[in-house]
Amino acid sequence: MALSAHEQMKEFWVKNQELKRPSSPWLVYKPHIYMMTSLTHRTTGIIMGTVLYGIAIGLFVAPGHFPEYIEAVKELQLSPWILGPLKSACAFPLIYHYINGIRHLVWDAGYGFELSTQFKTGSTIIVTAVALSILAGTASYLS
Repeated sequence: MALSAHEQMKEFWVKNQELKRPSSPWLVYKPHIYMMTSLTHRTTGIIMGTVLYGIAIGLFVAPGHFPEYIEAVKELQLSPWILGPLKSACAFPLIYHYINGIRHLVWDAGYGFELSTQFKTGSTIIVTAVALSILAGTASYLS
């Protein structure tokens, strides 16, 4: 008589515990650029979605109008040394997710799966996203 799926799973975990195998890949693998770019892509997507809905719902239930909140921030007269990095941090998820999304479309077309190519494109995307985020965050202060 065949074992049920539940019994097979139980046998699998008992065997792994007896062999002292780790139950999480985070305990086995050291982080590589391949896994970190994938994790960052997912994280930036979640952050952007959460922030978008949070701001939209917050502005919907908040008293007043959007321009009033913009004026309130302007009245704080924050230094460019504070606003520049804040703007760059806000720009990074959008820029990274967009550029890495293009990389995913190339993968969907069946190209770029070699490890050397993934390392090169991953490194290029990270450097480019950081540079463009800094440029976007500080562009208004460059004139």
